Amino acid sequence: MRFILFVCMVFISCMGYGQQIAYEKTDPIDFYSKKLSKQAIKEDIRFWLTTMEESHVNMYHSISREQMQLLVDSLLIPFQDSVTHIESILIFSRLGAALDEGHVGLVSSRITDSLYNQSLRFPFQLQKVTQDAWFVSYDISSTPKLEMNDKIISINHISVSELNQRFHCLFGGLDNWRKEQIASYSKKLLFLAGISSPFEIEAIKENGDKIHFTVQGFHRSQIDSITKMLTAKMNHQSNKPYEFSWLKNGIGYLNYRSMRNDPTLPFDQFLTTVFTSLNDSSSKGLVIDLRENGGGDSQLGERLLAHFNKKPYILAGGMKWKISSHYKAFLKTSKNYNEADNKFYMSQPDGNTYTYVNRELKKPIIKEPFFEGKVAFLIGTGTFSSANMLADGVVSYQLAATFGEPTGESPNDFGEMFNFMLPNSHVIARAASKMFTRANKDEKNLGPVVPENIIIPTATDKKQKKDPVLESAVNWILNK
Repeated sequence: MRFILFVCMVFISCMGYGQQIAYEKTDPIDFYSKKLSKQAIKEDIRFWLTTMEESHVNMYHSISREQMQLLVDSLLIPFQDSVTHIESILIFSRLGAALDEGHVGLVSSRITDSLYNQSLRFPFQLQKVTQDAWFVSYDISSTPKLEMNDKIISINHISVSELNQRFHCLFGGLDNWRKEQIASYSKKLLFLAGISSPFEIEAIKENGDKIHFTVQGFHRSQIDSITKMLTAKMNHQSNKPYEFSWLKNGIGYLNYRSMRNDPTLPFDQFLTTVFTSLNDSSSKGLVIDLRENGGGDSQLGERLLAHFNKKPYILAGGMKWKISSHYKAFLKTSKNYNEADNKFYMSQPDGNTYTYVNRELKKPIIKEPFFEGKVAFLIGTGTFSSANMLADGVVSYQLAATFGEPTGESPNDFGEMFNFMLPNSHVIARAASKMFTRANKDEKNLGPVVPENIIIPTATDKKQKKDPVLESAVNWILNK
């Protein structure tokens, strides 16, 4: 997962701007070198607030309107007349994170991403962030000094504890998810904070020895060689959304990394092959791993359940969808926009909220080939969005055994995201248009999905490449 996120972050300026963006503008020629006036930022904040309020089902669920205004005022106090492009990124990230939603947080712009791509980047991959330490998975510098499970405690004389405080408020969602985001975006966060190469590192080795050293960052031109090196170290790491393999004792293992349909192997075709193989081999069980699944199409979860579940269930208690001119403008930016496909939403009056409630449990759809063996799901802090919804339905209605750690967000969450550009700073922000209710319909429970069997891997487990979560699921299937 960390390797895949690393590759994504490397090419952030190349991959983000083919996306749909409402109100998109082209940067003026001299925009790159100019600061933004404080008045221009104030106007952008008003535009951001208006867009969010008009498109969000319940924007002030975690912060009041008055508290939001106090935050706006406090963020503008340090600036006299002008704001840099990077400072504008931090302002709007803070505002988005204040909504306390996992899908909203760090914003972007073409200019800041371009500057980031020209910078020398922090040469460490992180596996975990704790309150006062960043745990290393790989040292990708030219002269490696740190190994897996060594922990960095300060960078350029700034403690990791202080850095976490700075960065935590740039992301929304549960604390575990924010720490996941800090680990994933550490390179860009340090750039945004003005912490640059050379990096003075204070670290503690796994044996307790404290070391100090200075290391140069790496440039974008080195990405190919670093990627090859990481791939070799990790033996192999696939970016396929789903893969099936056999474990010992004839147990099937479905690594479900992303709820998206692979055009080279459609999900329905993949499932038919998997469950046919399980039945033909008289397998005792199947393990489905959602620990690295950041979501996608929730309907794919329903298709998966149809091959082994006979219990009534729902994956969400209901849904509310705000009708707004902003989301309509976003829909129209699609190259494949079709009026007929979006007729329902486009025909609704702006300001209305479409509400749907799942009043009864859904009768399960049984699809062949159907598997009668034991099924276990693995979940964790990286289980997010539609994958979190699937995990919530499985836990709530006991559709399968569950193992691992609590997930990265609450199933009472906000989604159906869209991007929109602010008129003056050209910051690209994100907004949610839908609210989903957790499967048991308890709207007051803002906690994560908690597995039936909580198992938290240790640093030693990771270094020794042990997977106690998977081992526990296998033992359960084998009745050990």
